Amino acid sequence: MMKTGELLALCRELKNKSLRDIETETGISNAILSQYETGKIKNISLKNAVILCDYYGLSLERLANTVRKATRDD
Repeated sequence: MMKTGELLALCRELKNKSLRDIETETGISNAILSQYETGKIKNISLKNAVILCDYYGLSLERLANTVRKATRDD
């Protein structure tokens, strides 16, 4: 199963967007987005999770499954 950061990076790449584009369109700083994608921040706030799921067209359940897996692997 894909890690959370990998999923977010893939979604961004599929939309052909930069981190700055996502920052402008969601209000989430590109520094935070980068840390999510690289796995430096593993626990995404619920607010940011909802924003990103809405933006990328993901279900919260899909994102939650990646978080659950990361939690079990740690």
